[in-house]
Amino acid sequence: MNIILFIVTICMSIPSVFINLFAIYRLHANTKLSVFVFRTILHVSLLTTCICVPFFLIELYFNSYFPLSPSICKLWLIVDYASNVCLGLLVCWASIQRHILIFGPIHIKKLQSTFKYKLIPSILALGLPLAWYSILAATCTFDKTLRETFRCRPCFENEKFIFLIDTILSLILPLFVTIVVTFFLLIRIIRLRLRIFRFPSKKWRRCKRLTRQMILFSSIYLIGLVPYVLTNLNSLYNFWPSINLPWCIQIADAFTYVPCCFSSFLSIYAFPEIWTHRKDRRYRHHHHHLQKPNRKHNIRLTKTSTMLSTMA
Repeated sequence: MNIILFIVTICMSIPSVFINLFAIYRLHANTKLSVFVFRTILHVSLLTTCICVPFFLIELYFNSYFPLSPSICKLWLIVDYASNVCLGLLVCWASIQRHILIFGPIHIKKLQSTFKYKLIPSILALGLPLAWYSILAATCTFDKTLRETFRCRPCFENEKFIFLIDTILSLILPLFVTIVVTFFLLIRIIRLRLRIFRFPSKKWRRCKRLTRQMILFSSIYLIGLVPYVLTNLNSLYNFWPSINLPWCIQIADAFTYVPCCFSSFLSIYAFPEIWTHRKDRRYRHHHHHLQKPNRKHNIRLTKTSTMLSTMA
């Protein structure tokens, strides 16, 4: 099983890094509020893929034994756990933000578009998990005297109460909020579509694009984290003994890297502007603004000709 996971992880992580870099480069100049949170997700995914995935591959290669020093093990645990929770919080915030961008009042949209309101959720989503897991990892001690016993596992998982609180607050709660908010977003979008069915508009196309982005990223987050949450709860309460097997836990651990590896692949589909050259975007934007005065001029000419024909 370790060999299969090793090969699959390598085949997915290497292309993911290059696509992620390409997507970040293309979206760098896009300052829209609707894109900012997903740019942050791509940055966190790139960090996780470049730092945590290599350590996971090392552990798979050495058959769950971690050959590096305990300090590196602690660093891996901090970044690994914090990045997974950070991605969950960012996806959760993006689902809430979609309601504001699509259905919120104008003054709230303008407030959200300011620079500080872009940064505050991202800083909190990254800073809080880093601080929390740094405190937990600092209490861990590892004995490397026996080679076969040193496995890079967080010691706080042995404390049932702390492990339960951590699982609820950092995994279950963001998952639940994301599912509920995304479901209600889909319901509201369907109702909006039924209202404007006969009059397709630019607003509807924008709403559809924002909702599609949210559903894609929420789905990949759920696929990656739900197996891990189930194995965590099962290790606490043993409601399903068959998934307590080592290979099941190993697969669930590997699934936690699905969001960071697949977010880059989703971005090139969810954001078509990645494939559009910047000059083309500028030309279309300039052409759109030139058309407005032309339309106004044509309307004035039409009104003038109508008045003259009436007078005649």
